Amino acid sequence: RGITLSEADMWQMISERSNWGAFAECIQQLADNRERPAGQEVLRKDRDGVEHSYYLYEIDATIYPKRPGKIDANDVQIVVEYPTALGQSRDPFASFFDDMPIPGGRAGIFGDGGFGSPFGSRLTVQSVRPIVAEATVEPIEVQPIPTAGRPVDYRGAVGKYRIVTEAKESNVKAGDPINLLIGIAGTGPMELVQAPPLADLPELMADFKVPNEPLAGFVEGDRKVFSTTIRPREAGIAQIPSIPFSYFDPEADKFVTVRSAPISLHVAPADTLALDAVVGRSKSAASTLKGTNGSDAASALPRLAIFSGDDLLTNESPATAITRPILLLLAVPPLVVLGVLALRTGRGFSLLASRFGSSVQQCRTQIERAERPAEVALALRKLLAKRFGLNGPSTDLEAVVGALRSAGYRALAVCCERILEQCEPQGGSAYNGGLTMGELKRDALQMLDELETQRRPARSKPTRSTQKVSRLRSSTSTIVAGIALAGMLLVAGGDVQAANNLVSLPIGSTDGSLSTQQQQTLLMEANERYNLALSTAAKDSAEAKQAYADAAVKYQLLIDSGVRNGRLFFNLANAYLQSGETGRAIANYRRSLRLDPTNRESRTNLAYAESLTNSSAAAGDGGQVANSFSEYASRANGRLNRYASPRSIRATMIAVWLAMWAIIGLRLLDIRIPWKSLATVCLVLAAITAASFAMSCQESSRSVAVVVSPNAKLRSGDGPNFPSVTDVELGDGQSIEVLKERGDWVQIRTATGQFGWLPRQLVETI
Repeated sequence: RGITLSEADMWQMISERSNWGAFAECIQQLADNRERPAGQEVLRKDRDGVEHSYYLYEIDATIYPKRPGKIDANDVQIVVEYPTALGQSRDPFASFFDDMPIPGGRAGIFGDGGFGSPFGSRLTVQSVRPIVAEATVEPIEVQPIPTAGRPVDYRGAVGKYRIVTEAKESNVKAGDPINLLIGIAGTGPMELVQAPPLADLPELMADFKVPNEPLAGFVEGDRKVFSTTIRPREAGIAQIPSIPFSYFDPEADKFVTVRSAPISLHVAPADTLALDAVVGRSKSAASTLKGTNGSDAASALPRLAIFSGDDLLTNESPATAITRPILLLLAVPPLVVLGVLALRTGRGFSLLASRFGSSVQQCRTQIERAERPAEVALALRKLLAKRFGLNGPSTDLEAVVGALRSAGYRALAVCCERILEQCEPQGGSAYNGGLTMGELKRDALQMLDELETQRRPARSKPTRSTQKVSRLRSSTSTIVAGIALAGMLLVAGGDVQAANNLVSLPIGSTDGSLSTQQQQTLLMEANERYNLALSTAAKDSAEAKQAYADAAVKYQLLIDSGVRNGRLFFNLANAYLQSGETGRAIANYRRSLRLDPTNRESRTNLAYAESLTNSSAAAGDGGQVANSFSEYASRANGRLNRYASPRSIRATMIAVWLAMWAIIGLRLLDIRIPWKSLATVCLVLAAITAASFAMSCQESSRSVAVVVSPNAKLRSGDGPNFPSVTDVELGDGQSIEVLKERGDWVQIRTATGQFGWLPRQLVETI
């Protein structure tokens, strides 16, 4: 057919079964980029010296030998599906288009005008013959790195390199972390370059605490960057010394050591407190702390010793709302007292029964079933005796009629007297008057209707016994009104959701499960690291702060595993405070106080930690002036919680509630005690404790957070592209209120009432 395949067509004939050896990575990169090597036509002679035309493809690959020995191409094997025949391939739709060429079309790779008609006939490879070629080249001998003159800090780098260093902080305190960046650039394989062994450099180890583990880095073009943290051991250190980097130069056939430039540094004395700094709590030491931020909160030095023991792994819960069992306990005493009152006071029981119509209905039934006038009179006397509290045998005509007149029912008294007189017998079987039984029953039932429908008139002059009952009723009403007030306060506390009372995890933290044995081991290791740091703080600030940081990590693991304990939060806060993370220390002191407000160590250390920051928020009641009654009550409750926890306040509330009803019950049993005074005292105590407990529950439900970054920029929206809120300065340890969470951002409100958004990692929710 006179067709010669192009170099592009022939590259497509290379089989996927080929093994490219050291060139595999290059071939894969070309395939991923939809590229191929450029080919060119060359002439080569065969065994007989006859020249033939070939396509030549050149592929370059750089190989860095990792060990001495020989490098050859024995693993390169190319398989080509060499075409041996071409044939026509016709599309089934070609007949509809009659192989009509498209104007301006160009011939395909086989010269068939394939681009002329997409449905026309075209040439395709019909058969192939596989050809296998293996590379045969002279092997490359890789020499080993010499051992003579090898530097101590050499880590296998071959080529030519240079090193630079940079410190993120230049003004620090002894023991504070310094973020040190090490950059290495060169001509060798950068992914194989290792960081200098910092822990083996005497000039660096003499003044700095350096991590001993290998450093991981990342490659950027022809350089590799390593990051680490070092801590100055004492104040007065002027610079970070130059860092050496050694490599082997194959062209010069020798080892070369290059150094970075020294970095100027200012190291101030550390503010880490040693154990002997607080022994005795001397006045002079206290006066140095007092006035750090113009307040008296820091007049007491913090407690540096931590809590120990496996009871730190016991979960504690803050003050919870009134539960159903407690509500049942509070409801039983008044019900019992009311039952005793109903049994002791027949009149009261009859009044209660009359409200439901039971006594009147029974009287009606007895009158309707009466066969003699005496039975009608007996039914009326019993009803009126119960209605007006006539106990004992005083149920004769004069007593009943007198009770009606005393109660103000004068017309009914006359009617009742007439009916009862007509029912009285006269000398045997005769009765007063000539009414029949039917007329007697009618008049009696009519009197009952009038008694139920008439409004009770005001009494002009009650009897002495009635005055006594009235005073009892008035006192009881007063007590019930006070109890209702206390009940409203209890309900206010009971509405707090239990989920809001739980101590929150830090924003961004995750729960992890640890066995009891693992928790005990972590606690022991954390306490050991903390105590080690405490004993060495005066001698080596860098070693101490690193140990404090290690202890904080272990305590945090226990918290993340689900342990909620006020003393464990105190230990964690102490570790954060000593390692320089004041904001996180403040957050955890407050978590400790939320679980146990009576923890004086947490309150004292919180005041000290806040004195180190520019935070205006105070611990509990603080030093701010209350602007409203609710703020004043909240601060007063905070002072009360210093000495009595919400649990003890709740127990006191329940106790005085039960005592009040017990006093009322004893009075109903005719036991002579000053019940009014005692019940009033119990009522006042119940109201105060109920209000305190309700405020404690509401305080626990507030979503308060602490800023844990020295430079937190408040944004107007939930993203870094939103403008920052001007005239708002948020510092490490400042208290804020979390309003909403959205993705990696939280909406907050400052103490001055300004709103904005912060990244989640910059705050810790309490």
